[in-house]
Parts: sequence; structure tokens; C-alpha cells
Amino acid sequence: MTDTITVVAVLRAIDGSAAQVAEVLQAAVAPSRAEPGCRGYQLHRDRSDEHRFVFVEQWADMQAIEAHRQAPHYKAMGQALAGLIAEREVMLLDAQP
Repeated sequence: MTDTITVVAVLRAIDGSAAQVAEVLQAAVAPSRAEPGCRGYQLHRDRSDEHRFVFVEQWADMQAIEAHRQAPHYKAMGQALAGLIAEREVMLLDAQP
């Protein structure tokens, strides 16, 4: 087992807002990858549902995740997504041996 924490965040855009949500989410990728403690940060789009987006992230520790949640680009993403997300689930995962 490593110390890395994997975050899987699943977001579903409200009908008709997928293109706008995709833009907002994509804008957060590069600055998130540049954060100290980020070991991986990838945005995915579900092939079977254009409104479902999945972030798969790897972080050094909980301190790095908390710093990410306080980052200006993360807060801006949250504000820009207000009213555009129908469902959201976030999982913090530890790899098992």
C-alpha cells in the first residue's frame, strides 16, 4: 500500500449543460496538476452518457487534498458549476495490497 490517496469524483451535468460543464472542468486540470502534492489528475467523460464526467486524481496525502480544495482555481470551478450539476459523488480511496 502506498501513501497516495486516489480521489474519484463523478459529476453529472444537468441536461443541456454538458458543453459548458466540460469547459469549466477542463479549465481546472492544468492548475490542479501543477499543485504541490498532486501525483496525477485526469478528467474523463463517460462514453455512454455525455453528461457524466469523472475525475481520477492521485494526491500525496490529505493535506494536499485540503490545499487543493482551498486553491483559487478549485473555488472558481465550484462557483462556475453552481446550478449546472445534477449529481456529484466523491470517493477518497486507499489502494489495497
